[in-house]
Amino acid sequence: MIALKNKPILIFDTNIFLLGINFNVIDGNIYTTPDVIEEVKHKRYTNKNRNIINRIQAAIESKKLLLQTPTKKFTQEIDINSKTTGDYKSLSIVDKELIALALELKLTLKKDVVLYTNDYSMQNLCSELNIAFSPLIREGIKSKIIWEVYCPFCNEIKTVEEYGKDCEICGTMLKRRKKREIKFI
Repeated sequence: MIALKNKPILIFDTNIFLLGINFNVIDGNIYTTPDVIEEVKHKRYTNKNRNIINRIQAAIESKKLLLQTPTKKFTQEIDINSKTTGDYKSLSIVDKELIALALELKLTLKKDVVLYTNDYSMQNLCSELNIAFSPLIREGIKSKIIWEVYCPFCNEIKTVEEYGKDCEICGTMLKRRKKREIKFI
């Protein structure tokens, strides 16, 4: 897909679409993944969001909204980095896809990219990867956090992939806590 010259690339998360965005007032190229659209079309939202779904369809047909799936190289990069920040288990597959798309478009098109999301874990990983992000409605994160997974009973440190599982030593559910916090200036 080709982006318009000198226009920012905007990438929208599901929660942004659910706000009922009017695509006609947005200046720039809007991207998302096909899986985000499937989340919006989920049967539990269909009746409630019929107008939103119609707007999305019109935006796709007019090429105002572009759908793209990130390449495997970038999704793997996101998995690696989300383990570093400790956000791995807090991000859905769709969340990771969106961040991978943002990274891919930023690096391949060499353009400014802004990921619009209200999700704090997504914002945290974006800050690690130097991807611009912006929340709508809510306030965004104020610092980047590196998380660690641990057992609250025996205090053993575990891998981020084990978050939410039971400790093999004592059986207590594993949690996460701040390991390091870097405040934004």
